[in-house]
Amino acid sequence: MSSDFTVKVFFRGDWCPWCSGYLKDFNEQALHKIQELNGKVVGITSQAGNQSQKELGLNFDIQIDEENIEAKKYGIFITPKAETPLNDVDGIYPNGMLQPGVVIEDSEGKILYKWAIIPSEMNLGGASDRPLVRDIVSSLEEILKGQESGNSFNKTDMNYLERNHPKNTKRFKPTLPL
Repeated sequence: MSSDFTVKVFFRGDWCPWCSGYLKDFNEQALHKIQELNGKVVGITSQAGNQSQKELGLNFDIQIDEENIEAKKYGIFITPKAETPLNDVDGIYPNGMLQPGVVIEDSEGKILYKWAIIPSEMNLGGASDRPLVRDIVSSLEEILKGQESGNSFNKTDMNYLERNHPKNTKRFKPTLPL
């Protein structure tokens, strides 16, 4: 069975609590609706040996793209290996670490929606300004009906992570310079 569109969720890796929470949001809040609309979700990471699907109990596939081919195709920012949090671990992120993004494309490759993090000081603590999954799905529904989609999305922040993913919050507390 072919899909009319694919939602590609780019994420850093299984160690990133923000990414784990975001993947869980797609799994729990959006996957069923996306499937109803004849779409599919796939997570994409450049982390070798990623275990997100198993660890989080995701009902969609995870694609490991160590070469960052997909990230380059869509202009998703790639952090050089030397600047990654796991730069001293051999075999992980051999070609750099892709950064968070969401791309929705139709079966012919036309991009219907795209959001990608632009690294900045504001999101150094975990890319906390991601568009909420429910807003992405609402936008997708408008697009599929042939309507204009707005770009005004509510975004995640530390309160969102603490409220919706308390286990992930325990794994990560941003440190601020003194």
